[in-house]
Amino acid sequence: MHTNNGKTPENAIKPSQLNRLAKSSLENSIGSVWITGEVTNASANQNLHIYFALKDASAAVNCAFFKNANFSNIRVKNGDNVLVYGQVSLFEKTGNYQIIVKRIEKSGVGDRAKAFGELKVQLEAMGYFSQEKKKPIPKIINSLAIVTSQTSAAITDVLNVIKRRNPLLDVSIYHASVQGDNAVEEIIDALLTADINNHDVILLTRGGGSIDDLWTFNDVSIAQTLFNLETPCVSAIGHERDSAITDLVADSFAITPTAAAEMLTPDINNLKIKLNHNLQTLQQLIIATINNKSQQIDNSFHQLEKSHPQTKIQLEKQKLKSTSEKLQQLITQSIQTKSSQLSLANNFLKHYDFNLKEQKSKLDYLKYNLTQSIEHSLVYKKNQLHNLILTLNTLSPLSTLSRGYSITLKSSDNTIITDKSQIKINDIITTRLKNGTIRSKVIS
Repeated sequence: MHTNNGKTPENAIKPSQLNRLAKSSLENSIGSVWITGEVTNASANQNLHIYFALKDASAAVNCAFFKNANFSNIRVKNGDNVLVYGQVSLFEKTGNYQIIVKRIEKSGVGDRAKAFGELKVQLEAMGYFSQEKKKPIPKIINSLAIVTSQTSAAITDVLNVIKRRNPLLDVSIYHASVQGDNAVEEIIDALLTADINNHDVILLTRGGGSIDDLWTFNDVSIAQTLFNLETPCVSAIGHERDSAITDLVADSFAITPTAAAEMLTPDINNLKIKLNHNLQTLQQLIIATINNKSQQIDNSFHQLEKSHPQTKIQLEKQKLKSTSEKLQQLITQSIQTKSSQLSLANNFLKHYDFNLKEQKSKLDYLKYNLTQSIEHSLVYKKNQLHNLILTLNTLSPLSTLSRGYSITLKSSDNTIITDKSQIKINDIITTRLKNGTIRSKVIS
C-alpha cells in the first residue's frame, strides 16, 4: 500500500480500506492491554459469544469474548467489576473499535450495580414494592396515558399495537425525555400531569439501551412519584434482560413496550366475539324471562278470573241450583216414603175394631178405684202417725216433767246426776223443771 493513499482527492480510499488501516494501526501500535471497568450491556448470541462494554465514570469501550477463548466458561453480567486482558482491534464492517478479550478476572460489584442494589433495599424497606399497596389494573381500559419520548421507537411500537388491537382506545401522550440531564424532572412532571387528568391507566415506557441509558428509571424521585400516584401505573423499561426500579415500584410491569401495549389493549376481535356471545346469552335470558313472566301473567289471570265476584256468583248459583235439586229429590223421596208408610199403617189399622166409648168407661172406673185406694191409704197412714206421736210423747222426759218430776245435771258438763257420788260440796248443779231451770250450789 502506498503511503500517500488517501492524502489527495486523486488517491481517495474506500471505507473498508480506512477501517483496515485503522485496525492495523490499533493492533500494531497499542496491541494487547489490561483494562478494568464495570460491565454493561452484556449479552450472548446463539454461538455463546459474549458481548459487553466496560465503563467508568466518563467513557466506555466495547468488548467481544469469543467461545474459543481461554476461560470461555466464565460468564459476566451487568454491574460486575472485571479485569480484562485483550487485543485492541477494530471491527472492519462497522468501523467500531473493540477489545478482543482473551482473559477475564472478576474484581467485584460495579458502582452502578452497587447503587441499584442499595436503592432496591432502601425502597423495599419503605414498602414501595409491597403487593398489598399496588393498585389493580382495570380489565377494561377506555383512557390510557403514555409517558415517554414522542420521538422514541417505544412510542411507535406501542401505538402500532394499540391501532391493531383496539383502535377505539383513547390515548394521550405526555412527552418526557427518557435520558439526559432533564429526564428525571420531565418524567416526574409528565406523571403528575397525567395523574390529575382522570385516565384509567398510566404507561411509563422507553425502549432498550445501555445501563447508562436506562439509569434514569432508577432515580429515587421517580420511584417516590410512582408510589404516590392515584392512577394505576404500568412500567415497561427496556427489553427482557433489563431491570429498573420503576418496574418494581409500579402497580404492574411488562418486559417490553410492545408487551405492555398488548397487556393493556385486549384484542378488539376477541372483544367482539365475547360481546356477541354475551349478547346471545342476554337475548336467551330475555326470551326466557319474557316466557316466564307470560306464564306468570296467565296464571295470575286465571287466578283473578276465579276470584272475580261474577265468577263466584255463578259458582254459588250453580251450587244453589244443585242443592235445590238435591233437596227437591229428598223431599219427593221423603213424601213417597211417608206415603208408603201411611198406607201400610192404614192397612194395619183396618184389622182392628177400636170401641173408644167402652175403653173410656173402663178408664174412668179404674181412675175412681185408684182414687179411693189412695184416700183410704192416706187415712190409714195418718192414724198410724198419730198413734206414734202419742207413744213418743209418753216416753219423752219432757212429759215426765209435766207430771211434777225434775232432772238435775252437773253444770260443768251437763251430765244427768243419777247418784250422789257424782257430785261434791261446792259443785254447781242445774235442775230442769217443766217451766225453766234452777241453779244450785251443793253445801252438804
